[in-house]
Amino acid sequence: MRALLGRPPAQAARALIGCVLVCRRDGRTLRARIVETEAYLGEGDPAAHASAGRTARTQPLWGEPGTLYVYFIYGVHHCLNLAVDRAGRPGCVLVRAAEPLAGSGLEPFACRGPGRLCRALGIDRRLSGRHLFEDDATLTLREGPPPRRIGVGPRVGLSKAAERPLRFYDADSAAVSAMRPAGVSSARGRRSRPAAAPTTQKRGRR
Repeated sequence: MRALLGRPPAQAARALIGCVLVCRRDGRTLRARIVETEAYLGEGDPAAHASAGRTARTQPLWGEPGTLYVYFIYGVHHCLNLAVDRAGRPGCVLVRAAEPLAGSGLEPFACRGPGRLCRALGIDRRLSGRHLFEDDATLTLREGPPPRRIGVGPRVGLSKAAERPLRFYDADSAAVSAMRPAGVSSARGRRSRPAAAPTTQKRGRR
């Protein structure tokens, strides 16, 4: 899993589809399979928080791959991001949606969207700066069943660099927060024909 997070943002965002978030909360263990992500490319990406420079809040983005960056938006929602690539390069992946796994006690769409995901798993800014693989981690990452198909499209809700195809999702999951398909990609990251009539391809092994 560490090697997966050490990839550049777009590659890591794609590879995270199917991985499982494991959260230990109030004596319970909650598991949710990631089905939607967005890649943010660091200081050169106008939509990335890192583009405004390093601050006390965004410092985790420059951390080791697997460092958590959690921010609060609209005064309502928390959003979970994972630092990727390598320390000193502030690329990250926003986890947009996940499917709760059996035994977690969560409703099927409890993690549909970044705000709902954080609320369901009890994720807030207190986790920002922590690491997925530290000894006492309350949030960690495990391998999970890979998707049969991965969709690729533009990131959601942006005013800058909105056209870039940096959103990845499990094309067969009902828990994806915003479908708007722009195509379905193969295992090597090639895009299919545009959204009007997306073509599906099976995904190869990771």
